[in-house]
Amino acid sequence: MAYDAKQASPLTPSLPLSESVPLDVWSQLSPGSVHLWQMQVTAVQGELAPWQGWLSADETARAERFRRDPDRRRFILSRGGLRYLLGRYLNCDPATLTFEYGEYGKPGLPLITATTAPLHFNLAHSAGWVVYGFSRDRPIGVDVEQIQPRVSLEGLIQRCLTPTEQATLPADAGDRLRVFMHYWTLKEAHLKAIGQGLSYAMNQVEILWGQPPCLGLPAKLPHHDPLPWHIRTWYPAASMVAAVCGVFRAGAIDLYSFPPIL
Repeated sequence: MAYDAKQASPLTPSLPLSESVPLDVWSQLSPGSVHLWQMQVTAVQGELAPWQGWLSADETARAERFRRDPDRRRFILSRGGLRYLLGRYLNCDPATLTFEYGEYGKPGLPLITATTAPLHFNLAHSAGWVVYGFSRDRPIGVDVEQIQPRVSLEGLIQRCLTPTEQATLPADAGDRLRVFMHYWTLKEAHLKAIGQGLSYAMNQVEILWGQPPCLGLPAKLPHHDPLPWHIRTWYPAASMVAAVCGVFRAGAIDLYSFPPIL
């Protein structure tokens, strides 16, 4: 049974999906703003061959390590979509982009690539959907998850949520799963924004529900000043939930569908 993430929830309203993409969208990403893109892999299958040609040697090697063809295609298309979008924001050939990776695997652009226009980005994928986040001046993290029954749900709840968060979970199994997955995506987006990913204990981060939700207890890193993080969620499809964590002005966040229809 799949649960409908769009059902009325007291937790968090969805970010609105822009009905169209401005012709100059690439120049509208200014400091203090965030652009989000959602892509259904089936919508870009025709781009497989050209996008595969953009991949670096290490990306090609990673693609070849996937045993299942659908997983290999999903990786190629998710990275190809990333290169397309970065190429448009940076006004460069997508094939010329190089990536560097943080201690826990977060991709980024070398300084030499973005000397004139610094650009932070992140991506995530699940169940045929890919989401991308872009910010000019601050780190950003995104996550997307399919809401589906999990055998180990109660164990995950104990390991990932604080006692305060656990107390907010409904008793109904479907609602309990749905609320937990909201917690998970928001926390993972935050941990990806700080470059830690799942190496940082989720139960050391706390979400406070409101309209919109906020980080009551953000992750703490030594020798790093805390940033004024904001978190939001949206729903790419009925059984999906996505989240972003970034530093942006009120209202300065836009969500678009990919491929863009300009």
